[in-house]
Amino acid sequence: MRFLILFILLALVLCEGTEPLPGTTSEPAIAVDNDRLLANTVLLAAFVVFRHGDRTPDQDELDKFPSKEHYNDEIYFPYGKKALTNKGKQRAYLVGQYLRHRYNNTILSPMYLPDETYIQTTNYARTQMTVLTALAALFEPTPAQKWNPNLNWQPVPYDTPAYEDDDFLYYYQCQRYLRLREKVYVSPEFEEQMKPYEGLYKYLNKMFPASNITTSEDVFYLDNLVQALENVGVPPPQWIVDYMPQIKEITKIEYAAEFYNSEMIALSAGVLMDRILNAATGIINGEELPKLWLFSGHENNVGAFMSAIRVFYVHQPQYGSTVSLELRKDLVTGRNSFLVVYAPEAGGPDMILPIRGCGGQALCDYETFVSLTREHRLSMTEYIRQCSIPIH
Repeated sequence: MRFLILFILLALVLCEGTEPLPGTTSEPAIAVDNDRLLANTVLLAAFVVFRHGDRTPDQDELDKFPSKEHYNDEIYFPYGKKALTNKGKQRAYLVGQYLRHRYNNTILSPMYLPDETYIQTTNYARTQMTVLTALAALFEPTPAQKWNPNLNWQPVPYDTPAYEDDDFLYYYQCQRYLRLREKVYVSPEFEEQMKPYEGLYKYLNKMFPASNITTSEDVFYLDNLVQALENVGVPPPQWIVDYMPQIKEITKIEYAAEFYNSEMIALSAGVLMDRILNAATGIINGEELPKLWLFSGHENNVGAFMSAIRVFYVHQPQYGSTVSLELRKDLVTGRNSFLVVYAPEAGGPDMILPIRGCGGQALCDYETFVSLTREHRLSMTEYIRQCSIPIH
């Protein structure tokens, strides 16, 4: 596979609160071939977070932006609300094929072996269906595992934390995170970013008088609703089409606000980082642990993970987007390092993102990475404690 290393020319969104809010035109730019460097490494483990596939609308989105035609449940047949569409299943299958292609015969055996993989999903139908479909592609049964001659599929188990205990749902569960984000909304930097969109807010409130649209998160929900309705064949009205470029820019600004400083990053992905680094240390020390860790989540989780590992640029991760943190060992020096691989679209192509603070190199030394991400790491006990600390 041809690997690409991606350099970010504009500001990354991993700002520390004292820096200006990142602009919303930050995009990856220059790609450089890096095959030769990686040829001298061996893959030890991969920690992967991916977004679910295309979905139908959530009820809270429909309630926030009421419209008579959207309340006809026939629109969502046969999927129902909050569900994965057939297109979403196709994207999820591509994710599974991508993972099999990338990790086959390195950290994955040709057949499914339970001890090689840990799999987790949030308690949402769309993330559960996404991981089930991805696993169907990732672990097609070998002849020894085929239990039905007419079905090229085998069941593969996964874990789902209880809704109230899932740190992946920090944007619902962690009150301190929500208060910190509210503080970002009223910061001078953020308010300056939002000034060009004051007219849009007025117009949106005119079109949705019961919605009280006041924050970038509100516009982000509208953007997501438009996407979800298009997934079931309901096009947006022309006035929304006309304003969509501005709506998309505000969605980017919302993503900048979500991971605005180290504390917010820690609350959004710190527990995941703690689990990953504990597992990586164990694998380096020769412990018998899974080598492929899969987390089926939401776009917020992809963005949070990218922020925690210091590679996020301002964008909304798309359906099926996949980010992998790979633990590698140099065959010459014996040193361990991390590599970040990002597939912005389901199934790839992928690209290597340099970790900020590692000199723009593809590989980031293990100890350096641990030091750089120290502030982004929380135990589950500490996460629960910090989420309960009020902000005055």
